[in-house]
Amino acid sequence: MIIIEEILVANSVGLLILILSMLSRVEIRKEKHLSGKIFDGMIWVTFFALILETATFFLDEKPGIVVHILQYAINSYLFLASSCVGLLWVLFVDVRIFRNTTRVKKWFKILIIPYAVLVALIICDWFGTGIIFSINEQNVYVRGKIVILSYVFVCCCYLITLILAVLAVKRNGHIRFFPVHYFVIPSFIGTLVQGLFYGIATGWMCLSIALLFVQLHLANQNAYEDELSGLYNRKYFVWMVEKLTRSKRNRSIGAIMMDIDQFKFINDKFGHSVGDDAIRNLGRILTNVNSDSTTAFRVGGDEFVVLCIDGTKVDIEQLLSTINKQLIEFNETAGKPYTLSLSIGYSTCHTTGTSLDYFFHQLDMLMYEQKALRDKKVLH
Repeated sequence: MIIIEEILVANSVGLLILILSMLSRVEIRKEKHLSGKIFDGMIWVTFFALILETATFFLDEKPGIVVHILQYAINSYLFLASSCVGLLWVLFVDVRIFRNTTRVKKWFKILIIPYAVLVALIICDWFGTGIIFSINEQNVYVRGKIVILSYVFVCCCYLITLILAVLAVKRNGHIRFFPVHYFVIPSFIGTLVQGLFYGIATGWMCLSIALLFVQLHLANQNAYEDELSGLYNRKYFVWMVEKLTRSKRNRSIGAIMMDIDQFKFINDKFGHSVGDDAIRNLGRILTNVNSDSTTAFRVGGDEFVVLCIDGTKVDIEQLLSTINKQLIEFNETAGKPYTLSLSIGYSTCHTTGTSLDYFFHQLDMLMYEQKALRDKKVLH
């Protein structure tokens, strides 16, 4: 039974929550981080879904061919939008945890296959197959034979993110992401209730609440992020080092300390906006070496650290090789007025019986020794 008043109230509340979330993001709307773009995508998909879901309930049983076409179009959007949010949520969680665009591309390639199948099934429904849904002669929406496929896809996406978060915490104990159940639980409850009881509009409203929870947490987590490079900041680096120092478990730590060569020259010759561009681009390169055991930080103006927990010397050398390859590719293809090169110090140690402060001091010295040698060569 459809209670139009309940639908209006629920979706109006959802829209109000989303508008508040959008307004709170005005200050960071300029951010170019991938996670910010994905999150904005989820907000806008949900925003239009709340409006269109209300419209489709009003159109139910209204006569006319135009209404018939609109019902197909709107319900197609709603099914694809819910699955799209599930897909985007997986990408969002992965990029927040691992900060690795390569991983995100892999997840997209995996998830786009079942999503494309769902698109194809809905297109078939326009020709009367009734697989996911249909609109009968009275312009009444009817669920299809295997409509559950849409719900299964969304639930699988939620389950994937729970697994990703658990594995990240188990392996590192990081605070790389908030507990994903902040989003998953209200979204799952709303989807389940609306799936079981047609006519109760809880799905999109609960999703709006979940997005607000995420937004509130992101506001807190921004304290650990460097806005310019997109990497974690010095505050988070210090927190991690202190945690490793206090740990009773003897762990191998590999670290790379680096800064940008001739960075002052880049700023002086081309301006600070170009210097900022250099930092952003190095940040993008370093996100690609992030993994479940490797984290990149910007710890100062042009100083960066890559920390590899349980990393060996071989692991560090492989990371260096990857970074150098990406630097070469960037310099050859980016067409920037500057060349990105780095002075680097790297080594490994164990957390037990070693002063990590002294270890990083030694890395700093190694980095500046290399920098001095490079500057000497430039002068000659």
